[in-house]
Amino acid sequence: MLSRRANNIHSGDPFVDKTKDNKLACQECCFVARENMAGQHAFNDLLKKTEHYDKDERYMAISDLCEVLKRNAAQSESASPGAGSKGPNSNSSLDPQTERRICSAVLNLLDDSSNDVQTVAVKTLSVLLITVKEEQVREIADRLCTLVLDQNKSDLRDVYAIGLKTLVETVPSSMGNIVSHCLVNRLVEGIHSNSATKSSDLLTRFGSSSESVTAQHEPLLNVTLSQLASPRPIVRKRAGTTIGVLATVISDNLLHRLVERILDQIDQVSDGLGKSGKKRAKKAKKTDDKTLAASDLRSADTRSLIRTMCTVSGSVGQRLNQGHIDRIVPIFLRFCDPGDAVSGDDEDIDSDEEMNDAEEDSEGMAQMQIELRESCFAGFESFVLRCPTLIRPHLAHIVHSALAYMRFDPNYSYGDEDASSDGDDDSEDYGESEDEEYEDDDDMSDEDDDENWKVRRSAIRTLTAVVEASKHDPSSLWLDQYVWRKNSDDKITVSGALVNRFKEREENCRVDIIECFTRLLSYTVSAASSGVLVLASGDSMVDDDAQGTVQVDLRTNVSAAIVGASMKQLSGKKSGDRSKSSAIALLSTLCLAPGGIGGADQIKSVFTHVKSILEVEDDAGNKHASSNGKSLKLEALCLVRNMLSSHKHNATDMKNALLSILLSELCKSVREDWYKVISEALRTLIEVPPLVVAGSTSKEDLDQVASSLYGAIEPRLAEHDIDQEIKECALSAAASLVSVLHGSLTDDQKKKLFEMVLERLKNESTRIAAIKTLSTIGAAAHSGSDLDMSTILNQTLEELAVLLRQQNRGLKQCALECLDTMVLCLGSNGDSSMDEGIFGSVLKDLGDIVTDADLHLCHLSLSASNSILKARSSTGALVKSHILPAALTLSKSPLLQDPALSSLLSLLEEMIVSKAVTFEKLRDALVNQVDMKSKRSKVAISNLAECIATIAAVATTSKQKTYLKSTISAIKAGDENAQATQLNLLVSGDFGRKVDLNSIGIANDAKGVYDKSFESSNEDIKHSAALALGRAAAGSIDTFLPGMLSALEESSGKKQYLLLSSLRELIHCCREKNQGELSRSISVILPHLEKNCENDEEGVRSMVAECLGSLACLDPDTVLPLLQKLATKDSDKKAIIRWTVGSAVKFAIGGQIE
Repeated sequence: MLSRRANNIHSGDPFVDKTKDNKLACQECCFVARENMAGQHAFNDLLKKTEHYDKDERYMAISDLCEVLKRNAAQSESASPGAGSKGPNSNSSLDPQTERRICSAVLNLLDDSSNDVQTVAVKTLSVLLITVKEEQVREIADRLCTLVLDQNKSDLRDVYAIGLKTLVETVPSSMGNIVSHCLVNRLVEGIHSNSATKSSDLLTRFGSSSESVTAQHEPLLNVTLSQLASPRPIVRKRAGTTIGVLATVISDNLLHRLVERILDQIDQVSDGLGKSGKKRAKKAKKTDDKTLAASDLRSADTRSLIRTMCTVSGSVGQRLNQGHIDRIVPIFLRFCDPGDAVSGDDEDIDSDEEMNDAEEDSEGMAQMQIELRESCFAGFESFVLRCPTLIRPHLAHIVHSALAYMRFDPNYSYGDEDASSDGDDDSEDYGESEDEEYEDDDDMSDEDDDENWKVRRSAIRTLTAVVEASKHDPSSLWLDQYVWRKNSDDKITVSGALVNRFKEREENCRVDIIECFTRLLSYTVSAASSGVLVLASGDSMVDDDAQGTVQVDLRTNVSAAIVGASMKQLSGKKSGDRSKSSAIALLSTLCLAPGGIGGADQIKSVFTHVKSILEVEDDAGNKHASSNGKSLKLEALCLVRNMLSSHKHNATDMKNALLSILLSELCKSVREDWYKVISEALRTLIEVPPLVVAGSTSKEDLDQVASSLYGAIEPRLAEHDIDQEIKECALSAAASLVSVLHGSLTDDQKKKLFEMVLERLKNESTRIAAIKTLSTIGAAAHSGSDLDMSTILNQTLEELAVLLRQQNRGLKQCALECLDTMVLCLGSNGDSSMDEGIFGSVLKDLGDIVTDADLHLCHLSLSASNSILKARSSTGALVKSHILPAALTLSKSPLLQDPALSSLLSLLEEMIVSKAVTFEKLRDALVNQVDMKSKRSKVAISNLAECIATIAAVATTSKQKTYLKSTISAIKAGDENAQATQLNLLVSGDFGRKVDLNSIGIANDAKGVYDKSFESSNEDIKHSAALALGRAAAGSIDTFLPGMLSALEESSGKKQYLLLSSLRELIHCCREKNQGELSRSISVILPHLEKNCENDEEGVRSMVAECLGSLACLDPDTVLPLLQKLATKDSDKKAIIRWTVGSAVKFAIGGQIE
């Protein structure tokens, strides 16, 4: 291979020294030639060693050959990076003869006497296929196919089959058609037990992309179907697998023919299983000798056909049509007849008939029946999940069959199954001792061949699929009843049957049953939250509005049975950890339902069993837990936390059971070794203080609880070398303890906890959790309790001030929220324990955050500043110095809105109230923010006007009167600057919304200037006047509204639009203030709006629609009937009216959401 330098020589570059470069090129060519020769020698040596008599030498040789081929492929790929377009095998540096020798050697080693050599040979084959050229790949495919089909080498067929599988999976996609062409015809011709699997591999990868395979779909389907009648089980099984893969790639026409052919064959070979099948056979008179002689073959055919049909439905169930389903399901039900489902508890079985049947049925036949029924239920599961709509007409029959076979256990009697439904007696069904229930398991241990549990498991999985398909409305699973016991008329619901079968002796089935019911209960709770059904508890009444909705009463019918059955799983000696875990998950889900776990007895029972899980000891009495035991303990703690945090239980019952049974064990769990158990135990302790307070606990009990919690939390809070999750949970637990039970802690205990929280605040890894802890404690102290935080306020504020300078936004946000809360805990101005010098530093840092770059942080900063000013009026000068300049800059920002604007208004108002600045100075400072030389946005002017109106509303009456008169005079004078006029108009309107303009005697003057402004030539002034009129009217409806409505009748065009804008603003202001004054005026407003619903101006109609929508939110009983009347009004302009009504409904929906 020539180098780039040699290529430059041959390119004729005139700037290259020909003599020198020719010499270098020759040297490089010689080097490459020597390198290639060395490579050929290396390959020759390795190929010779692959024929060595010593298997170790052959192993090392094939291993080295594999590595050399890998390096060779990597070098070829890197030497020609653009060769990908030519195919993955175009860069091979091996000559054809060497490639052929290597391929022959690797194939020969596939039948080596050493298994290790064979394994490496298969691995080498996968590398070889991406290294050699297409001709060699074709030869390898032909050779492997010949070896697989060679009857004389049947002992090595598995090795060759693995090699062929490797070929199909490894060959590049670009060569798929070539390989498929080589393989598919020969596999169709010689298909048998081993090649069928390889056909499935070929179909999986190239079944739909290769033309050669596509052309052979029908022949391959026919020959594979013929293998279903093979006497060899492995052939039948692999044929079914191949058909399942083939079904995913064949056309709909072929799929239809496939399904019909399989179903026809099932009809021909069997009439069913058990007594029902024999009755059908007798009825059809199929009793001739020929049929009986072929019974074994027919059974095998039936099993293969059923399994194949299930495989097809599982692969392409969504492609089946209603006709297919209507034919498949009855055939499957023939093999799952509920009448054949018997249990050891069925005492009314004809023993003689059963004995005769047992003599007729061989052991193989029993196994075949199990497999058939298992396959049928697997098919039902697939149909229900993949085509729930098509299967719905047959769903009741499927559920009936699944319920019957869920208890199919003819070799075992539980001895406690009563003929009762899931009514009030369900809970008594579990009164038998669990020990007795499982004592007979030892007697059954010798019956290893009893595999009936597989049928039960498949039936349970079918029920799980039904639950999944009914998750949006599971009411039928609680209400519809079925007969599930042989020769009995007693009926039971799906939910009742599942609870009844919690006693299942096989753990795999038992776990599936509990998980199925847990899923059903979870979906039921979700459906209840969305209003599909109503969950009622025994002591609650259903609302009248829900009388037409399906009602499920859990508390009366099911809850007690669930808790009782779950307790048996937790206490059963032979219940495994999986069963206990499933029972705990079920109880956690039950906590979400009305009534929760139940009453005091149920709560005590659950806590008692949880205590036994937490108290795991070994034979020596030492505390010990296996890995499974730790997981179970974790789940038990999660259950307790869910119970404590749930509001579905009686707080007093919960508190009494907790204190008497479980609290000590919860505290001990904090001293466990596994960090997850410790964290969950601490999370559980977080829920204890609120519960004991809500449960009307005595002072003595509160002190005892506080002492126990402190003893458990304090050691973990003090530790440093522990998991981060434990640290955060310990802080949260300390917050709950101090904020709720601080009255039961001693001063030393509180001081120690405060010190440790402050220490965590200074630690980078725990500072956010510590901030949240302080916020929780501070909120409790501010709520009126006697919790004193003065001892840590100085240090806390200092640390928070430092955190405000951090770049981490999340940290800064938490610090601001905590600062606002902690400031509210400050004492009076005369409190000497507070260092006043801290406020200067804090306010300076807060001022730096007051910008429109991050309005949320800005809002928090302004809120904290306002809290400081309220708590310490002496800080007015500091607020004026550090906060006010930034606040003034913010007030003219067009981005200012929502919480940030509200916080700014509150701060400015507090500055006037606390006399931190005079009204005149602050007003002038705000007015000066309107630059007369440059145009401000409408939003900025509106915000400034609201700021000025807010501080004017808290000024003295004389100052208000003087300022508003000057404002009205300025508007009348018609200042040449439009922005100043807009500002004055909006200030008067915003002030009128807060203070009745009649109280200062300027209401009539205000109406005059608003009306005059409507005639201005400046559109912005007109719009500002409309907004001002509506806002002023909100503060004095009786003064402004009659004039607005009169003017609306007399005006038209633009003025009419402006008056409607004023009316809309009035309605919006009243909605924001939740005023009821406008309600008595709605009847006066509606006729004017109704009249303008058919106005020719679209802008007017749009404004009318918005007014109607807003009024509908205020008084829907009055407005909605009017909208309904307008929508059905028959007039020449009904299209316009209906457009207005539709728009009004849209605005009403949007306003209601807001």
